[in-house]
Amino acid sequence: MSGINIKTVTAATVLSLAGVANAAVPDPLHIAGDYKCTGFDSHDGSFNGDLTFTLDDKASHFEKSFGAYTFKLIVDLGGEKATYSGYAAAQGQSLSMFFANDSLEAPTDQGTGIAVITHDQDSAGKYITTLHKSYYLPGYKGGGRGTESCIKTSTSH
Repeated sequence: MSGINIKTVTAATVLSLAGVANAAVPDPLHIAGDYKCTGFDSHDGSFNGDLTFTLDDKASHFEKSFGAYTFKLIVDLGGEKATYSGYAAAQGQSLSMFFANDSLEAPTDQGTGIAVITHDQDSAGKYITTLHKSYYLPGYKGGGRGTESCIKTSTSH
């Protein structure tokens, strides 16, 4: 093999295949990732949280602009942390969401939400992805509602 070492070719092939196997599945709707959130709940007042959206590639159908996601929201409620897990169905940039408090002590702290994802440019031309959500919790403290705004900080999921 005129000047090419077979070990070098084999190593390069293995490394390139490993890169393909570990490559993240693209998210054409640009929803998956980490977000910083602020919001207001009708019972708990204002809150801050960290939200992570993860793509469910097998359930998504991007040819029809449909994305399926799971998510986790960790909220700071006056020094106490609450974790909510859920799932979302996206059609384009509109999301339908279901979520529930992961604590066994909070069985009625669950609800449904609607959200819109926007992609706006700042003055430097950088795109900023923001989730705008409204939600309803029918069983929580006699019924509640809230709003939330989350700004994407990374696309690592």
